[in-house]
Amino acid sequence: MFEEKDLEKTVTDSHIDLDMALRAADAVTDFLDRRLNKPFERYMVARLVSILYEETLDCSLGPEFEAKIRTIAKQNQQ
Repeated sequence: MFEEKDLEKTVTDSHIDLDMALRAADAVTDFLDRRLNKPFERYMVARLVSILYEETLDCSLGPEFEAKIRTIAKQNQQ
């Protein structure tokens, strides 16, 4: 299983384009907004997708790294 530090290193070393990931997340959010009426249903779909990837890749974000990602997402929303 990938640990938090492994994922952070992977993001850094692989030069993952977080701007592109944020744009894709915005597009997915727009799609869910059009397809599902209830906000909680949209949230559940997004969480389930995340969980499926975590299970498939056998990894998850640790609290500190997730906080960094949340900060980036919040900045993107402003």
